[in-house]
Amino acid sequence: MTDTPAPVHRGECARYLDELSTLGGYFALPAHPDAQSQSLAGLFADDVVTDHVERTRDAIAASVGCPPERISLRMAASSLQLGVAARLLSPAIGGALCLGAVPVLDQRSLRWVPGAGHAPQFTVPAPVWQAVDAQTSAQVIAESVVPVLTELGARLNALLSLSPRITSGNLTSAANGAVTVLALSRPEQEAPGRALVRALASTEPLRGTGEFVDGRFRRRSCCLYYQAPRAGLCGDCVLIPDATP
Repeated sequence: MTDTPAPVHRGECARYLDELSTLGGYFALPAHPDAQSQSLAGLFADDVVTDHVERTRDAIAASVGCPPERISLRMAASSLQLGVAARLLSPAIGGALCLGAVPVLDQRSLRWVPGAGHAPQFTVPAPVWQAVDAQTSAQVIAESVVPVLTELGARLNALLSLSPRITSGNLTSAANGAVTVLALSRPEQEAPGRALVRALASTEPLRGTGEFVDGRFRRRSCCLYYQAPRAGLCGDCVLIPDATP
């Protein structure tokens, strides 16, 4: 970690959690203990990852009205990882921009909660916060939650040959998407948010995964969602000439 996490008074921690929850569902940080929670090693087991990919394929197929066999496992795997990235990067980005403090979401603090849904659920029983500013936010996020998401990408690569170029691009895309959502209710955070995305895209392993063209973000890989029937292209897709932020 860049610096030792700044100690946060218990009452201040509660305030941070409350303020994150006002930003929207993806920004809320589930910080309650859960007797069913497990370490992330349980989520990253081959059979568990494969099961979540298959559940995601079923969910996508149901949403577009086609048989699951029409949905490729690689596309489902990419969608799974993109969703997890959005769920874990959003609180970090919201905290950095709105609170000046990032919840440190890493292998030690994050817990996985098994469930029947296709999207993995997480809890952080004892959140630790690190004070940040515009110069340190990206590095703190890159050194905490990004390695967790990169490991999930590595498991998907090993099991389903999902390209690291795709999984790394998913992280930058999810970060930019978090800023887009945040700006709907906090428009003053859009400019610093895009600057944070630029800074994240200059850290390893996200270097070169996205760029801003005429102020609009465009990733340099594709999440593969276009392969679903009637899905179309995402707004930041590398396959279209004019991406939207």
